[in-house]
Amino acid sequence: MDRKIDKFTVLGVDPGVATTGFAIVEKEKDQINLIKYGVIKTNKNAELGERLGVLYKNLSEIFSNYNIDFVAVEKIFFNTNLKTVVSVSEARGVVLLSSFIHNKKVFEYTPLEAKKTVVGFGRASKSEIQDTLKAILNLNEPPKPDDAADAIALALCHIYSYNFYLKAQDD
Repeated sequence: MDRKIDKFTVLGVDPGVATTGFAIVEKEKDQINLIKYGVIKTNKNAELGERLGVLYKNLSEIFSNYNIDFVAVEKIFFNTNLKTVVSVSEARGVVLLSSFIHNKKVFEYTPLEAKKTVVGFGRASKSEIQDTLKAILNLNEPPKPDDAADAIALALCHIYSYNFYLKAQDD
């Protein structure tokens, strides 16, 4: 059975407590449209719970204001900086919880997978990612900041991978 989906919208999320990148990307037939992208910043002087609350509130607003079908979030990869891993894990938890509360299916991709899918090789630099995104999405400027560009790459990774995922589920 071929369950190819012609139209869907993906929220790409590059999680972090200080800065979370997000991107809303729509696929309709052979067209890919970048609807909105940016970052959610939190006050570095605020308590952790408040910072995570700001992230949750902003994600909830995105879910309420846009017809999101899927969430593509960065999967944690090995990092020698334990503090960074813990911080990203906390933000990821908020993304996963918010997605669950809003009944959205989450797909996880490593940075390597996103880079390889979008740019063609997994060790692409930030500028190579941004230049590729500019070309794919026909933008006037490369998308910035890095967190937002990474979120766009995650959303595109899901768009390019999703019909393969459906086919694998059918087999």
